[in-house]
Amino acid sequence: MLDRIRKIYGGRENRASFFNIVSRYFAKGSADYILIERAYSTAKDAFRQESRDDGERYFEHLRAVALILMVYMRVMDANVIAAGLLHDIVEDIEHWSQERLATEFNHDIGELVWWVSKPSLDKFLGNKAARNRAYHKNLRRAPRRAILIKLADRLHNLLTLWNCEEEKQRRKVDETQHFYVPIAEDEFVLIHELEAAINELEASWVKLTE
Repeated sequence: MLDRIRKIYGGRENRASFFNIVSRYFAKGSADYILIERAYSTAKDAFRQESRDDGERYFEHLRAVALILMVYMRVMDANVIAAGLLHDIVEDIEHWSQERLATEFNHDIGELVWWVSKPSLDKFLGNKAARNRAYHKNLRRAPRRAILIKLADRLHNLLTLWNCEEEKQRRKVDETQHFYVPIAEDEFVLIHELEAAINELEASWVKLTE
């Protein structure tokens, strides 16, 4: 199961291979195909200078989330795929907002990205715990389409934690067990995948102590 997911996003992906996959589900030149092309280019440009904790360029995560949504979860909604590519842009990139996404793409994409974006820390006087509580409470009210994006995002994050410190791994696993797995159970999606990713990480901690 997890090997299949890793194979979906773990190859030598590039723009051509990504859109070869897109063309299986959306006709080339169609409005949906062009929308995904614009989201791809926008996300790649916005995150061009950004890297993840393991040094990988950040865009690889955004593309992986879109691939998990399309290929593994069989989401055939172009707005959801585009929002998957753009899901971190409001939270992480200055000058991008829900309003800008709604203007440059459409209202639906702006709203989907808003649901999965954590609010500014400034609103919580820098208190990350308070912000996370507010974010999780709000996400509980999110529409299913936004939750699909967030669960695909969380699954990919878990599958790519191996080069992070164990403390971060444990924190993400705990958060997933207490918050994201219950949401997955409510929505009947990615339950076993999240649990399998957690089990992999937990097994690695046991090996380190042996």
